[in-house]
Amino acid sequence: MFNNQNAFTLRIHGFGGQGIKSMANILAEAAIASGMYAQAFPEFGPERRGAPVKAYGRFSLEPIMTRAQIEKPDMVIVVDPNAFRLEATFEGVGEKTQFILNTGLMPAEAKEKWGLTPDHHQISCIDAAALVSEHGNQVHPTIPLIGKLIRITELVPLDKAKEIISKQFLDKIGEEKTRLSGKVLETAYYQV
Repeated sequence: MFNNQNAFTLRIHGFGGQGIKSMANILAEAAIASGMYAQAFPEFGPERRGAPVKAYGRFSLEPIMTRAQIEKPDMVIVVDPNAFRLEATFEGVGEKTQFILNTGLMPAEAKEKWGLTPDHHQISCIDAAALVSEHGNQVHPTIPLIGKLIRITELVPLDKAKEIISKQFLDKIGEEKTRLSGKVLETAYYQV
């Protein structure tokens, strides 16, 4: 589990149509399939493509009794760097909050560009768009972010995430894109 803790909370930021809700659901289902307790739920305003979206994930080795929003996440994933223009992206961020950013920047550059300058902010960056383009843009851009999260946190086994992605999307995207999704997930996981 996440750095040997019994519980882990996650908040994902992006915009409608970017797979924010699906990303949280994949992680929650993989956690449940691994014998943990999990919740995933979105928060959005007008239901339209391009509107700001937040999704939450709560993971625990114990039954989860709360249904409240996550005010102080252990990790924040920013799927679209434009989300840094929104105050909500920084809400509840504390000294131990980690970030995963979808960007080609190095962590130090990202810290400076988006005001994550305190030394205590742990930043991991992955250029999901570049990784997806290497596979002919046949894979959803959130897949590399899932791989990066699993690598950093050890939240769920990689094979469980692949299994859930296949289960959820095989009928929607077909066998070849599902296979490529698994390959990109692994590539992001093993990327240093």
